[in-house]
Amino acid sequence: MRIYDMDKECYVEVKKVENPTSKVEQLSQALYCFENGIFDIIYDKSQPALVKYINSLDQDLLRQEGFQFLYFTSGTTGLPTGVYKTKENSLKQSKALIKTLGDKKFNRVVTTVPFVHIYGIDIGAVVPRDLGIDIWTKENFLPEELAKEASVEGTLVVTTPLFIKALNRIKSDAKFSGSLFLTSTAPLAPEDAKEFKEKFDCSVSQLFASTEAGLMGHKLNDEGILTAYDGVEISTGEDDMLRVSSPFLTKKILDKGVIIDVEPPFQTEDIVELVGENQFKLVGRSSKLLKIAGKRISTVQIENILESIDKVSGIFIKIRKDERALKDEILDIYVEAKTPLEPKIVREELKKHFGTLNIAFKLHNGIEIKRSSVGKKIGFKEI
Repeated sequence: MRIYDMDKECYVEVKKVENPTSKVEQLSQALYCFENGIFDIIYDKSQPALVKYINSLDQDLLRQEGFQFLYFTSGTTGLPTGVYKTKENSLKQSKALIKTLGDKKFNRVVTTVPFVHIYGIDIGAVVPRDLGIDIWTKENFLPEELAKEASVEGTLVVTTPLFIKALNRIKSDAKFSGSLFLTSTAPLAPEDAKEFKEKFDCSVSQLFASTEAGLMGHKLNDEGILTAYDGVEISTGEDDMLRVSSPFLTKKILDKGVIIDVEPPFQTEDIVELVGENQFKLVGRSSKLLKIAGKRISTVQIENILESIDKVSGIFIKIRKDERALKDEILDIYVEAKTPLEPKIVREELKKHFGTLNIAFKLHNGIEIKRSSVGKKIGFKEI
């Protein structure tokens, strides 16, 4: 396994890197620590607030014995949470994912994601390490560049739903029939996955995971049902929230500067429907579900619907509780678009998908949506 720097068009060695900034440096440092059993703290050092918070913590406390990495979330929904993972967590998880690839053979991995979070390192680095194939990466990919790389036979692409959507929009006759795409970090609308499969003759394997629980389930293309990975036991707790026991689960987290032991089963914030043995359907995040007339609707589903409107490049939705209003919950819809989105168009689209359900909303045009390094929506600003 080697690292290929696509920007410099050369292979680079796995070595220790002090204060890594580029993706290639981040990858090299992570693999060096992994191979040599050296503990490291993984987080996005380009976020000043996150850097300041981590530096304010007791550095001796952070170094817990027996762990490979301490991952910090970005803290977009509150204070950042630290999640400890062992080398065994990563190796067992890699083995479970590789088993789902079946008889497919790959010559290399091309990854668009940075190596400042668990998805980039576990899927973009440890999996190709265990497959014994090279990792190709560069600082920034254009959709057309990724299309060219994916056209090469035997390429495993580690990317995000944002790139799947971007590839669907480019004009290209390319086919990726000898490759496979892996995506994670955010839901991919079934329509987008189906379009990608039909356009490029290539499948998308969607990985459902969290930093704390690791890989939980997977599905292919526009399938609606997730299948749990080998070793993962799923159940539901209060309000149908997913509970997970697995060898990929963290044993410790750092919450508000305090070390907390984690015992299985671990309850996530995801609401699911169990549909069979080791299979489940994701309804949505508890914080992103709107309940109307007994029906639960995910705001992510509404975002995907509205993002299909011409000239709309992004939608960010927040649920607002308003006890004084006729409706207890109102959707604040923040719109990133070339032209203002009209309420009439929104009502028409919602009616197409949800019939007579009356969904209260307020539009906010003139917005730029802020995204994380992996394309996850984390906020917005007025422009």
